[in-house]
Amino acid sequence: MSTIEITSLNAKYREKIIEIITDGFANYPMMQYFFGDSHKQSVRYLSKFICDEEPEDDKLQLIGAFVEGNLQGIAYISLPQNEDNNHDIETTPTPLEQRFVELIGEKAFTRVEKYINLKKANQISSPHFYINTFAVNPQNQGKGIGSAILSHIHQMSEQHSDSQGVALDTQTQQNVDYYQRFGYSISNTVELENVNNWFMFRANER
Repeated sequence: MSTIEITSLNAKYREKIIEIITDGFANYPMMQYFFGDSHKQSVRYLSKFICDEEPEDDKLQLIGAFVEGNLQGIAYISLPQNEDNNHDIETTPTPLEQRFVELIGEKAFTRVEKYINLKKANQISSPHFYINTFAVNPQNQGKGIGSAILSHIHQMSEQHSDSQGVALDTQTQQNVDYYQRFGYSISNTVELENVNNWFMFRANER
């Protein structure tokens, strides 16, 4: 079995990251809700936005799984924040955000905002890691890559002085079953315009 290495990602891997996210979310329910018939091209725009957004080291991190030197999976995670910091959020759109709106259109952007607000409304109250985006190269799924990424994030949470666990959301029953195998439980289920959203949490084992 090939060794899977998990590490932080930088701009060097931008095109491969975009490819993995675009392929991994092809025909995904939430992407179809966001973008309708143009979801395949718009998912690529979203992938570029994730790559080009400048993450603050203490808030967001992009990690990847390498197999034999090739990037095969990614996770875009939010790190635990103090409650005081959570309210101190910049509301003025950045030039990158404005460009993203222009590319996907106001209607799609409004739907993205509805989803973001839904996530905020279903946040776990205690400090935690949040998996915003999680994708594995479809051609290499079922080979332990996703498991390795999740295990790494769980370890990050266990070692963090404030974190109480890891949270995420998903939009398919198949994914719910997958995450439950790793100790996640459903904290809430909410429908957003005919799209089911399962909010899940895995408490630290320490």
